This record gives sequence, C-alpha cells and structure tokens, in this order.
Amino acid sequence: MPLEVAYSPLLILGSLAVAIMGAFTALRLTSNLRHLDASKRKVRVTQGALALGTGIWSMHFTGMLAVELPITISYDPLRTLASALIAVLVVGVALLSLHFGVRTKTRIAIAGTLTGFGIVGMHYLGMSALSANCVVTYSPTGIVMAIAIGIASSIAAIELAYGNRSLLSISAGSVVLGLAISAMHYSAMYFTVFSLGAEMTPTAPSFLDNDRLALVVVLSSFVISGLFLLMAVPGDTKNTEEKNIAKETMEQQSANTPQLNKKEAHEASGTDSEIKIPYEQNKIQKLLSAEEIHIVKADGHYTQINDGGEDLFCPWSISRLEKSLNPNSFVRTHRSFIVNKSQITGFRRDGDKAFCIIGNGTGNGGGNCSGIEIPVSRSRITELRKLLQLN
Repeated sequence: MPLEVAYSPLLILGSLAVAIMGAFTALRLTSNLRHLDASKRKVRVTQGALALGTGIWSMHFTGMLAVELPITISYDPLRTLASALIAVLVVGVALLSLHFGVRTKTRIAIAGTLTGFGIVGMHYLGMSALSANCVVTYSPTGIVMAIAIGIASSIAAIELAYGNRSLLSISAGSVVLGLAISAMHYSAMYFTVFSLGAEMTPTAPSFLDNDRLALVVVLSSFVISGLFLLMAVPGDTKNTEEKNIAKETMEQQSANTPQLNKKEAHEASGTDSEIKIPYEQNKIQKLLSAEEIHIVKADGHYTQINDGGEDLFCPWSISRLEKSLNPNSFVRTHRSFIVNKSQITGFRRDGDKAFCIIGNGTGNGGGNCSGIEIPVSRSRITELRKLLQLN
C-alpha cells in the first residue's frame, strides 16, 4: 500500500543552498588553473571534487530528510557512505578531464555526462540505503527523466561556468548546476513510491530528529566548502598583488612617457623574433617566435598555431594572441583566424565568400601550410585587398 509523502519546505531550501554552495566552491577552486603546475593543479581539482561531491551528497541527504513519512525509516551506513564516495569519484574524473588536455566542446560534453551520471548514481545508491518498514519502487519514466536532467543540466552548467571564467559566469554556472542537482533529485523522487513493508520491525529512535540532523549536514557542507575556498585565497591574493604592482608600475611608466599607438608600441617592445608564444607538444611546454607563426586559428577558449608544418596547441585565446602579435606583421582576417602577412601568397573570391591563400598552390593543403585557404570576413575584404595592393 503506497504511503502518503510530504516534504519540509525549510529542508528543501536547505538542500538547494548546499547544492549551489558546493557547485560554487568546486568551480571557483578550479578556475584559472592553467598557470599552475601539474601537481598544484591536481590538488585544486581534488579539493573541487571533494567540495562538489560532498555538496551533491549533502543535497541528496538533506532532501531525503525533508521527506515526511508516517513511519520511521533508517539508513544503511555502508551504502550511505558508498553513495558519497561515488559522487566524489565521478565528479573528480569529470574535473580532471576538463583541466588536463585541450578543453573542447566534446570534452565538456563528456565531463557533463560523467557529472550527470555521477549525480544519478549517487541518488539511487543513496536511496537503496533506506531500510526498515518500507519498500521503495522506482518508475522507469522517473529514472530516464533523472538521467536526462542530470546530463543536460550538467553540460549546460559547465558550458556557462567555463566560458570566460569570470566571477559572474562561475556564479551563474553554480546556480545552474545546483538547481540541476536538486531538479534531478526531486524529479526522481516524484516518480518514487514508498510502500509499507510486509513486516514491521522495531526501529530505535534517532539521537537527532530530521531537522537537527539536516542542520548538521548543511553546516558541515558549508564549513568544508568555506575551508577549501580559504585554502585557495593565499595563492590568489599573491597573484592579485603581483598584478596590482605590475599595473601600478605600467601606469607610472605611461605617465612619464608619450602615448604610443598600437603599431608603435609593438615596435618599441621588440621584433617578432623577440616575441615568444607558448605552445604544448607531447605534454612539453615550449615557446615559438612570433615570426615563425603562419596561421592562428581559434579553438574554443584556446588556439591552434601553425608554423608551416603542423598545428600546435596554444593555451592563449585568439584575442590575447592578437594583442601580443605585431600588427605590422599579422592581420586578423576572420573572427577565428589571424595570418602572417609575409605568408599570404594569393586572394580568391567565390561569390560572397573570400579567402586568402597561405603558402603555394591552391586548396586546403591538409596538415601543412601549402596552399591553405583562410576565410576572410566581409568587413575585412577591403583591408586585405589594400594590403595585397589589389585595389
């Protein structure tokens, strides 16, 4: 016989708050990690996984304590602990995939899928920990809906949070992820039926009632998140101080020197051979002289640079590269491309489309710069034709 289920509104709000806090802590801890070495990055990712995994589990447990049934229920400690560990482990794998290697759309989708399955797996394993006097049954519709909500919302939250990695985007992503965790839980609970067990067994009274136990869980989760955030402050403060000192120095220098335009500033800073651009090859970080670059192509939040032989991964965005490269030597032909002016060998129109040719010959040229055609935006066609003296 199905039991009548009610929920405590206060505990529902508490579960939402702890989910959002755990998500914010994890996303904040794992922001701007590309400047750290691998060992420090792993520490931050581990802290983020613990914060998010603990937040997911705390949200679930608080949400279960919000359930009001006409009978007394208890939880199996081993399965309850296992559900928490699974949440931390799966989330940890997802975060590692985002912070070691190139962060592409595919990788974000994989990380979101892992996170979604981690949330769902934790939920149903935690539900299996229920014992004493009730039988729990699940609707296939509820399971499918929980998986869909968990995966879709997790991908959306990661996409949002890993945009420009500003505090605003991280906060927005945290809210979305926290709501996703909660939506998955309560939608699954909507399709869950609690029935009276065949035999009633005596259950020892709990040392704490549900409200007090939920308060302990929520406060513990907030304390853990707060401690992790505080551990990250010293490094961030140091970087901020260094940036402020550098900013003040530059402002003092600019106040004592005449203003230069963009071209003059690059000329004053040195030649293209002196400008070094970082790239990664075979897990080794290297530097490439700007004059050796033929093509720069946007790749999500990063770029691919071609030196005439192969595409190399660069951790800088195309906007940052554009500011660093000498405008006398490089031109932005498209929102996704920058080319070395000295490597342009031709220009082609195809109806409304335009292309500049890099290297010799025509066509796409495969993996090298022999005759690669780079798209030219309509707004830049006149500039490029003037550069090539085609007008």
